[in-house]
Amino acid sequence: MKRACLFACLLSSAMFAQQPPKTMTKMVVQIQGPDAPEGSFAAKPKVMFRAGTGYCRVEEEPDPEHGIHGLIIMNEPDVWMVNLASNSAEHIVDAGPTFNCRMPIIFEDLLSKLPEGQAKQVSGLEFGHEMEYFKNHGAAPRPGPISQGKQTVAYLLSFGDITLALFTWGTPERPLSVYWSQGGRRDIFWFPGYGEVPFDATLFAKPKNVKIEESKQ
Repeated sequence: MKRACLFACLLSSAMFAQQPPKTMTKMVVQIQGPDAPEGSFAAKPKVMFRAGTGYCRVEEEPDPEHGIHGLIIMNEPDVWMVNLASNSAEHIVDAGPTFNCRMPIIFEDLLSKLPEGQAKQVSGLEFGHEMEYFKNHGAAPRPGPISQGKQTVAYLLSFGDITLALFTWGTPERPLSVYWSQGGRRDIFWFPGYGEVPFDATLFAKPKNVKIEESKQ
């Protein structure tokens, strides 16, 4: 009897753990920096979604010059890299051992040029987890400037010659921008839209009406 009760409890816990989240974070992100000059494709806004630990989605604007209309769907352990312009996709299966989708704010090519210690510190800064990152690293809120017509709260961090800043606004508090600088380089990630919306499982489902190829990795 005890064994049966234990099995029932474990089964109930597993079923509860597999329940999808009730909400997701929806973000509109626009980058301003040396790799995203005004008017370029890189400077166009992206729409991002994040829910729980295993659901991420990135929607890009069309890039007619390169024949790409990018869409990334992450439903761990499955990842689909979609090109809507060609109705094609690559399917990748995350080998684990953890199955947490990631949306790092600092570009991989920048991280690769940093000393190991600095790269490890800033690699944890991700879209959808901005406030969590700054608060977990001990950044205290302070009055920020008026930006985009909004009174902001600022959170600042320094790692060697790297400065990171988060500017939030409103009630409930939400990100308005993230600032990164090192030497003469400066990147700003603006959030024209940011908020919690009901979870939509269809946004993280296997894409339809596209030709899917399995990754050879």
